[in-house]
Amino acid sequence: DDEETPKQWYQRRVAITAGMIGQFGVGFYSAYLVADKVEVHSKNNDDEQYIWTSSAGGSFTIHQDEDAEDVPRGTKIILYLREDMTEYLEEKKLKDIIKKHSQFIGYPIKLQVEKEREKEVSDDEAEP
Repeated sequence: DDEETPKQWYQRRVAITAGMIGQFGVGFYSAYLVADKVEVHSKNNDDEQYIWTSSAGGSFTIHQDEDAEDVPRGTKIILYLREDMTEYLEEKKLKDIIKKHSQFIGYPIKLQVEKEREKEVSDDEAEP
């Protein structure tokens, strides 16, 4: 009889859950490979918005976001990059990483970018 007992089912579920938490933890804490500080802004439909902040090292703070934008729900993650990690500011690099590691995420991931364009000005158009 290969039928799973309730105890075996429970132990299997605990193992799966622990593995998922471990994967999230490793993935999330890998942010500290490139960042000195991480902020997670999070808002549930029926709750206030909160900010979780940590500079690694095992300590963190959580406080209500008094200056919150009016966001119905969701999460915004801000990484304060280390000076030697500026390559992660490149839009293509970020898009490639997000695409590679989020293929099984069922929610939209939005990348907010700013673009600058230099424009040549002729001598006639230049300010005096």
